[in-house]
Amino acid sequence: MPVSNTCVKTGQHQVAMTQIPYPDEPGPGQALIKTTLSTICGSDIHIVDEMPVPPGIPMGHEATGTVVAAGAGVTAFKAGDRVVASCLQSCGFCARCMEGQHQICMTYNSPGNLVFGAQGDYFLVNGAQTTLARIPDNLEDEQVLFASDIMSTGFAAIERAEIKLGDSVAIFAQGPVGLCATAGARLLGAGLIIAVEGIPARQEMAKRMGADIVLDPADAVAKIMEMTGNRGVDIAVEALGNQATFENCCAVARLGGTVSSVGVYGAFPTLTFPTSGSFIHRKIVMTFCPVGTDRLERLMRVVSTGKVDLRPLISHSYRIAETPAAYDHFRKREGGVLKIALRP
Repeated sequence: MPVSNTCVKTGQHQVAMTQIPYPDEPGPGQALIKTTLSTICGSDIHIVDEMPVPPGIPMGHEATGTVVAAGAGVTAFKAGDRVVASCLQSCGFCARCMEGQHQICMTYNSPGNLVFGAQGDYFLVNGAQTTLARIPDNLEDEQVLFASDIMSTGFAAIERAEIKLGDSVAIFAQGPVGLCATAGARLLGAGLIIAVEGIPARQEMAKRMGADIVLDPADAVAKIMEMTGNRGVDIAVEALGNQATFENCCAVARLGGTVSSVGVYGAFPTLTFPTSGSFIHRKIVMTFCPVGTDRLERLMRVVSTGKVDLRPLISHSYRIAETPAAYDHFRKREGGVLKIALRP
């Protein structure tokens, strides 16, 4: 029986490493994965610090690994396969999955379909047939890790805003998801990309990911309106999960434009919409990370062309056994931290 040294939530603002046993033979539709690379997501901080999630929950939902064993019904993967796991599990056959919306799978009851335990030596995946994707031999784990969540989420912020060639895009907050949205806007044909960020290291990374202009949050709204002739941008992306940032996005989206939100508002029991000046004829889109085998394969094809390289987002590295210390580092945003690689 494999035993995994896994990071678990032990209380509000607290995590610790715990031994979790896994079965030698996964159940129907499941796959047991040996972790080769994992990381900490902003959503993990929301779960640990803000959400009423009970103690004992195994943490981590972004990972690559090697299949140890596959349960009944899993025919697409076998022991030894290198795989990347979607952050959300899907059955592949419910009404939503059949529509291609695996992230809101009815069988696994979204949003309760999050992968858990990937910040450990092993983790178990439900719906493995449509939740995993095989990693091509020519790609490294570091190149595809973020396809599991933040790359897919950031790109989807732009996709679901229905970008048109040459559109102007303002992306508020250049954390990992915001940086992926910036890279996605560049790839998908934005004419002007404005990044809004106050941390110098993230400002520089925003330029590296494709931002044409980087503004400080303090006066970003006024400057965006000035540079667009008081018209506003076609698409404003909220990538932080903050009431004030959401309001700023509403303020700079033009008439007929789109506010695209991929922030997690875990610290806010309600999110209010500012009616003054931004209530007329605009579209608001909320996006849950697109997942599934096809989505992962598409993202990895983009990576394989060299058009997008998100490896520079990995700023620090820890051992999986050191994950609690990595949480402290990530939470404090010290030393220019963006994404922390967790390795066996």
